Amino acid sequence: MVAGAATAVALAMLTTGTASAANGTYYSSKQPYVAPGAGVIAGYSAAPEGYEPVYTEIIARHGSRGLSSYKYDALLEKMGRTAAEVGGFVSEEARDTFMANVRAITEANVDNGYGMLTGQGATQHRGIGARAYERNARLFDEAAADGGTVAYESSGEARATESGENFKAGFDAASGGELADAYVAPNDAAGDGAAAAFQKSPDTLYFHKTENPDGTEKTGEAAAIASRYERFVDDDAVIGNAEDYIEDLDAARKVSRDLLSQIFKADFLDAVDAGEYSWFNTIDGREHPDADEDGVDDVTGQDVRSCAVEGDPDEVIAQYGEDACGETGKSIESVVDAAMDLYNLYIIAADMTEENTGGHTFDFDRYFANVGQEDGETFAWILDMEDFYEKGPSYAGQNETYRIAQPLLDDFFDSIDERMAGGDTVATFRFAHAETIMPFAALIKAPGSEVQAPAVEDPQGLADVFTYADNPWRGESVTPMAANIQWDVYARDGVDPATGEAYTPIVRMLYNETEVAFNDECTPIAEGSRWYKESELKSCLGLPESRVETDESPTIAVDDGTPATPDDDRNDDGAADDAGDGAADAADGTDTAADGDDAADAADRNAAKPSGLAATGVATAVPALAALALSAAGVTVAMAARRRQR
Repeated sequence: MVAGAATAVALAMLTTGTASAANGTYYSSKQPYVAPGAGVIAGYSAAPEGYEPVYTEIIARHGSRGLSSYKYDALLEKMGRTAAEVGGFVSEEARDTFMANVRAITEANVDNGYGMLTGQGATQHRGIGARAYERNARLFDEAAADGGTVAYESSGEARATESGENFKAGFDAASGGELADAYVAPNDAAGDGAAAAFQKSPDTLYFHKTENPDGTEKTGEAAAIASRYERFVDDDAVIGNAEDYIEDLDAARKVSRDLLSQIFKADFLDAVDAGEYSWFNTIDGREHPDADEDGVDDVTGQDVRSCAVEGDPDEVIAQYGEDACGETGKSIESVVDAAMDLYNLYIIAADMTEENTGGHTFDFDRYFANVGQEDGETFAWILDMEDFYEKGPSYAGQNETYRIAQPLLDDFFDSIDERMAGGDTVATFRFAHAETIMPFAALIKAPGSEVQAPAVEDPQGLADVFTYADNPWRGESVTPMAANIQWDVYARDGVDPATGEAYTPIVRMLYNETEVAFNDECTPIAEGSRWYKESELKSCLGLPESRVETDESPTIAVDDGTPATPDDDRNDDGAADDAGDGAADAADGTDTAADGDDAADAADRNAAKPSGLAATGVATAVPALAALALSAAGVTVAMAARRRQR
């Protein structure tokens, strides 16, 4: 399958919020967030005349972080120790440099906190928060004057909450603190201090696991959704066989050996692939039976946890956090495993520039400086592959990998409806994870997440699996650090003559702060517009069984500067104008919303604020965004593989 031209254009726009492939770095989902330029912001389209902002909402991934746990660095240090003992390094310099780099990134993560936001991550979200205010300043200023509120939500994971805290700091600084204390009081706060403003919402923001970040277990429907997802990913033959096929490709060994041969001797690497050496993330580096992954040997009862700091594991965790001791099931059992672990240190280093200082300076760029485009794409593709199959669009004919995001989409719509019903909450800001963004993007078929891989249970060739050559999905643009999807909602007062009811609010989407169209199943309010009626989005987004069918026309009359015609009347000239509309209707036999003339007349006559809502600002025209000449899809790559680690 190949993405269409519209997808390629949308992806080209999306890549303005990321950077890596164009610069030859290939950071995959660890791509640091890149703030939008002035041209992107200036290119946001104006809402139709008479519509004013009433609400905005966001789902955002946490910002740049350090290593999620003591894992890749732990295993590579164990491998390095063995190589030093058996003379497996190509030189003493290679040995000393490699071991120093690994130890330094470990020390940096101990100091910063494994899994915690880095300085870059904090800066990213402060900027996103400031721009969220600036884009809808009139809405927020009038909300402050009229007693409006803002809702803050977190998955409950520390790095998600910390991201939200920094977003709020940026938002409050930009707004002069006018809504700093006007937040919806949580009934289950994510913590004390700054975290007290954040509602823990794991059912909508951490839906992929039955266990919540705070250690509690999901219940009811949320538990059923998570359990169904976990069983599917663990047991599905198409996913498992596709990943195994890719991981077993011979090309993997070549790119992995090319990378590691800078550091280790050929005979040492041969011995690794022959099974003579392997390393597990345990205190002694050996494999231990640990079915429930509690760090205790199921047979001997020995605590086998490996920690970044020497000492009793429980004491280490108490001081440095639970992620300072790693998962015992992780291992290096092949050259490809080792190469992918080194790649993971390389890409996370890009998110730790402010921590890469002083006594724990590290340099993993040195190992990738001479890696060519195909090999660079290979490492990114390997990391993307598992995310694509298990958390993204996955394969054709299934929706299990993204149906878990339906409660979040429902929450998006419910929040809009509550506001339109007279609620005083003018914004909902949600902070979560890549595991939240990826399925949500796939569910709504956001740019880059529309195309599924072939549903082949026994793949025989690359045409049977996900590849960069025939699928636009890229971790670097779908879910970079601080990835975000934002909806701005505008409304107008009065009764729509086409429906006899209040005007339906309209919505536009920003993906990584770039305005993008909704998927091709959704019809905008006018050709070429990026604004959509909420009723249309309810009928075209999400699971088929959750969609809400509508008889309402998705379009409205929009003044685009062209002369009015008898059946495309954009100006209300009073009785004469209405008479002209009637004549046109009689001539074409229609008087519908799609016809547009009565709706246009009503638009000309109504410019008041939506009833029951706080005062809001008037849309302002902005220049159109120039076309972006960026390549987005269809790049041929070399394929590599690694041993699957669950």
